[in-house]
Amino acid sequence: MGLIALAGPSTALAQGFKWWQNERFQKELVLTPEQITRLEGIYQTSEPLLRAQKTALDRRDNRLSKVIADPKSDEPAVLLATDRLEAARGELSRTRTLMLFRMRRVLTDEQNVKFKELHEHDRRERERRPKGDPKPDDTSCPD
Repeated sequence: MGLIALAGPSTALAQGFKWWQNERFQKELVLTPEQITRLEGIYQTSEPLLRAQKTALDRRDNRLSKVIADPKSDEPAVLLATDRLEAARGELSRTRTLMLFRMRRVLTDEQNVKFKELHEHDRRERERRPKGDPKPDDTSCPD
């Protein structure tokens, strides 16, 4: 389901890739101006919550690291910090999934099939590149 791919807890904000605004995706998916506007609206509506949830996730991750590093911490403290981190991760994932679901519904069945093909092609291309090599262009769809 990678309409906007958010690798792990990161967001499209960090990725900097709005595929519906990319000429290659617009052309190959034959996106209409209305679809582009609707996709952007879904993203803009979701973005503030995604950003806030990513900040909360980072904060919880930092807190867990501190609890683990503290020699005075006990198992209940580690478990509590872990539970809070995983709850934050779950909230971010749920928001992202709902955004992707809404975006999927903007596309036709044919466009969704083509999008999946484009995404898989780009994923295979990234896997073929050696680690650390810059991507050849700006048009690949992030994971």
